[in-house]
Amino acid sequence: MRAAGRTVNERALPAADEMMQRLDQQSKMPGMDQTRLAMRIWRRKVTVSLVPVLVLMLGSCGGGSGDGLVGPTSTACTASAKKSFILNTAQQWYLFPDLLPASIDPAAYTTADNLLAALTAGARAQAKDRNFSFTTTISAETAILSGGTTIAFGLSLRTVSDNTRIIVGQVFEGSNAAAAGFLRGDEILALGDSAGNLQSASAILASTDGLTAALGPATTGLTRVFRVLTAAGVTVDRSVAKAEFSLNPVNIVRIIDRPGLTPIGYLSIRTFVSTADGQLRAAFASFKNSGVRDVILDMRYNGGGLITTAELLTNLFAGDRTGQVSYSVRFNPSKASSETTSQFALQPQTVGALRIAFIATDATASASELIINALAPYANVAIVGGRTYGKPVGQNAYDITSCDFRLRLVAFRLVNRNNQGDYYGGLPDATFSGAFCASTDDFSKPIGADTDAMTSDAQYWLNNNRCRVQGASALRQQARQFTDATTPALTGPVDPLQVYVPGTY
Repeated sequence: MRAAGRTVNERALPAADEMMQRLDQQSKMPGMDQTRLAMRIWRRKVTVSLVPVLVLMLGSCGGGSGDGLVGPTSTACTASAKKSFILNTAQQWYLFPDLLPASIDPAAYTTADNLLAALTAGARAQAKDRNFSFTTTISAETAILSGGTTIAFGLSLRTVSDNTRIIVGQVFEGSNAAAAGFLRGDEILALGDSAGNLQSASAILASTDGLTAALGPATTGLTRVFRVLTAAGVTVDRSVAKAEFSLNPVNIVRIIDRPGLTPIGYLSIRTFVSTADGQLRAAFASFKNSGVRDVILDMRYNGGGLITTAELLTNLFAGDRTGQVSYSVRFNPSKASSETTSQFALQPQTVGALRIAFIATDATASASELIINALAPYANVAIVGGRTYGKPVGQNAYDITSCDFRLRLVAFRLVNRNNQGDYYGGLPDATFSGAFCASTDDFSKPIGADTDAMTSDAQYWLNNNRCRVQGASALRQQARQFTDATTPALTGPVDPLQVYVPGTY
């Protein structure tokens, strides 16, 4: 099964016809901001990597979220009811109504996911909805977005060498993978449910969604045996069970001293979930107290999350930009009255950053891209690493609560002060005004260390106002190209972990 695209997460909206009636009524009330009623997810979709990068995840990447109304518990849970719910919702809220089928018979599709794939086929063919629309469960998303927890081994995996090798990109503190001794840079040679039936990494990656299938569902106690070539060059077998752990979204905060200059603030944020808010405020308070004016924001594996958390981060960079446009939300023409514009709001911990280096890869998506796009018109910025994923759209959440069923439907796009926001091929694109410093993800070094290639190259740009390695002008000017075959349709619900922290198991 493939996952969906990344999301911006807002609120869960009520079911089908009743939902539309209630929101249409509320939109007529003075002072009622309909946009704030919807829980938006800014999420990125992970599909097959076009370069040696992300593992083939469920096919999705995420974005930002908020709060919202929930569907009535009396809503039926049959396959037919879910299909009607999806069809009615898409006809009202889909961002690309002109790309929906002119007519469609829900009865011709065996599942709700099959129907959703048919509804979004036109936009998928144009790479505007690369499985960013998907279904999932309310409970699993709530655990991640509100609680900051998930059930997994605790490994973020990357594929290299033409999708034949699996490398550990990061290990989550407090997870069973950390307890088993996994470290960044370890290579997974083989894995299976016991030492007697291990399958090689190349064989696993040779089949569609093979890694996701091999690692199994998000079930507490599910155990896999990993044959590992450690970063130290030793081959060992490690048995690890899935368990709940905290995503610890802001995992590294550093103050980097520079003789004769103001220090650099370094911050690594894994995902935009509500538990990051306090961590972000604390990090920027330390930056402010240290006199930081230049910041490295490391989002190399950040697939997105809550738009409210992303907005907080833009505000922590506000400086003297208070009251100026940060970003705007754009809906389909029939919902234009719901559109809003957000302005920078000064926070007690705000740092007036002069220069910002964004560390990014093709796993950087959705809410992460929103941050880059919103701040680029105001600050001296650089993207260090590689081109981002390319998800300038976000999904609203529409729920049938009695079924623990959530539809994440692409319903809006986000644009910056200059009305720029069509980076479907990733950032930088032809309109990006900042620098692009090409760099590689060096798995042999800890993330954020001075010796880490991307961190070192970000410091070089801040110290010298030029890239150590300039990104190729052709790559900068020409967005990543997609074809119909690039994004196979989803066949089932999506694990939200793959949306917000792509490649994590």
